[in-house]
Amino acid sequence: MSDIWVLIIFGWPAILLSLVTSVIGVLKKWPWIVMTAGVVAMPFSLYFSGYAIFYYTPFLLPFFLFGAAWAVRAKRKILPWILLVPLTGFAIILAILVHTQNG
Repeated sequence: MSDIWVLIIFGWPAILLSLVTSVIGVLKKWPWIVMTAGVVAMPFSLYFSGYAIFYYTPFLLPFFLFGAAWAVRAKRKILPWILLVPLTGFAIILAILVHTQNG
């Protein structure tokens, strides 16, 4: 049972949940939803910051989401979307790495 929780918290469900909730929060202009996405992003970003291929940059992903929450609260129009680009880029790069791995 604990293996399932580890997969949910550190795997694709958390990444997709964080991405979807942050987009919904920006679209609906609800900063608390974007802040929740940042909290959901913390475990998997800390987990992936240990891999040498990412050079500790996933550690910054929740901070981009917290910045996007601030930008939504400050009623900025473009800045929240710009601050969501690193999370989206990370998810795309990780999907490409998983899809193209050997074996």
